[in-house]
Amino acid sequence: MESSGGVGLMAVMGVSGFVALVALQVHKRLVSDFMKKVESELGNEKCRMKRKRVRFAKDVVEPSSNSKEYRRRHSRLINCQ
Repeated sequence: MESSGGVGLMAVMGVSGFVALVALQVHKRLVSDFMKKVESELGNEKCRMKRKRVRFAKDVVEPSSNSKEYRRRHSRLINCQ
């Protein structure tokens, strides 16, 4: 009688292990499909965004020929404000 109980227990363990593996594979596939859908949605949203145009004020001064000096002076002015 004990041997039939051992066989039954091994069968239950085998079936439950198989069900767990199948569930894991299905979960992986669902997550993968969901992530692809999310990435495509985010990618389409980036394409839909309108690019902003930059317009400079009329009083913007072109930097002098010595650009290092201009950057040094300009960065000091920004840091002081």
